Amino acid sequence: MGEPVNASLEALQRLSAELESGDIVFPTSIDVSLRIRQALENPDININEVARLVGAEPVLSAKAMRLANSVAYNRSGNEISDVRTAVNRVGTEPIRMLTVSLIVRQMVDARADERLRVLTHDLWQHTIHVSALCYVIARRLSRLNADTAMFVGLVHEIGQFYLLARASAFPALLQREAEIGGLMYSFSHSVGRAVLESLKVPEQVMAAVDDSSIDGAVVPPRTFADVLFLAESMAAFPNPFSNTSSLDERLIADAATSDIDNETLEAVVVESKEELDSIISTLQI
Repeated sequence: MGEPVNASLEALQRLSAELESGDIVFPTSIDVSLRIRQALENPDININEVARLVGAEPVLSAKAMRLANSVAYNRSGNEISDVRTAVNRVGTEPIRMLTVSLIVRQMVDARADERLRVLTHDLWQHTIHVSALCYVIARRLSRLNADTAMFVGLVHEIGQFYLLARASAFPALLQREAEIGGLMYSFSHSVGRAVLESLKVPEQVMAAVDDSSIDGAVVPPRTFADVLFLAESMAAFPNPFSNTSSLDERLIADAATSDIDNETLEAVVVESKEELDSIISTLQI
């Protein structure tokens, strides 16, 4: 593969060693969001305190308001304009999800190398579309909690976001992008689990990300891993790193999706277009 790729592999191994030691290095711009995320993990937190925390972060406030007024959460059509009512309407779990959404988005915005701009943008588009599809598929085709499914979709590629955010500290990662993409795709699973553990993401979410593989899924979905697999199979925006995986992996993935009831899935997506658009719009800000 050549010396630059060996250097890249060494850089990724150093990153993995950092993560195994628990040394998660987030950009400083994420500090406030991380503190809010930590506070929200308190099981005894009340709705007033949640509203106060959300109201202290302008982008999080905007996301909460937009989600509360979205088609997915505003069945009555009554628009609201204050944070406390927004928090009351959507509940604490979606607020936790929005906080992680903000952290991921801040990792995207924290990139230092302009060469990563297209990759981070494409990965973010993939993520929010998969997240919205997870919500709709879980709500329409299963008895699984749709908010949790949306959360699974939101964090399923967090390892790649972390690697992109840290890439500027390891210049070797940026030397030969074709090979580096494959290496990042290979390493992102273990990196992602370490990041999710540091954010104290529930085990069922981490298990869904772990279990959503090229083994396939069924319709209707039985698990969050099934939902995530189906959402990825339907996503209009592919993961920009997926094209770098091996031919064998792609052939196995194609075989795994060949038996999926795509007609049912496509009907759900068409019928839920307004709902999907409202969730995507919320997560994009």
